[in-house]
Amino acid sequence: GAPEGLLDRCTHVRVGQNKVPMSPAIKNEIIKLTKLYGTGRDTLRCLALATIDNPPRREDMDLEDARKFIQYETNMTFVGVVGMLDPPREEVKYSIKACRDAGIRVIVITGDNKATAEAICRRIGVFGENENTEGISYTGREFDELSIEDQRAAVMRARLFARVEPAHKSKIVEYLQAEGEISAM
Repeated sequence: GAPEGLLDRCTHVRVGQNKVPMSPAIKNEIIKLTKLYGTGRDTLRCLALATIDNPPRREDMDLEDARKFIQYETNMTFVGVVGMLDPPREEVKYSIKACRDAGIRVIVITGDNKATAEAICRRIGVFGENENTEGISYTGREFDELSIEDQRAAVMRARLFARVEPAHKSKIVEYLQAEGEISAM
């Protein structure tokens, strides 16, 4: 899953054939390297991998309720990160330009981490190559930390929401519609 979230649930890390306790220093180094892979022009989409020594039995889990998954994903051992190059299709940049030319505001909402999402947004023309993204790019967590009034204002100026959950998407659309905006995906 997402490295930031998965690492929070890992108590150990695999180093060669050994399983060692996860320390803040190891965790910070993994996050630093993952962020490095997820920035730049040819950014990689990164997924962290972990194992569980004694997973619950399938019949003991409620797999119908995704909110309960976190209960089963604890005390994990981090084993690595997979980086995938997933460049946007060529026509995306032209479609965004056509939307803008038609007066349509484009907002990207993604589960990707912020650095990866910003790099992709630069490639597709949502952001300028060297544009400062402060105040126009938010993670779901950053959005949650805003007051309701600030959330409403952020939705009206933002062009990117990264690392969002389905509840964030609903709230963003709700705020846009409350301002008379028409939302389409």
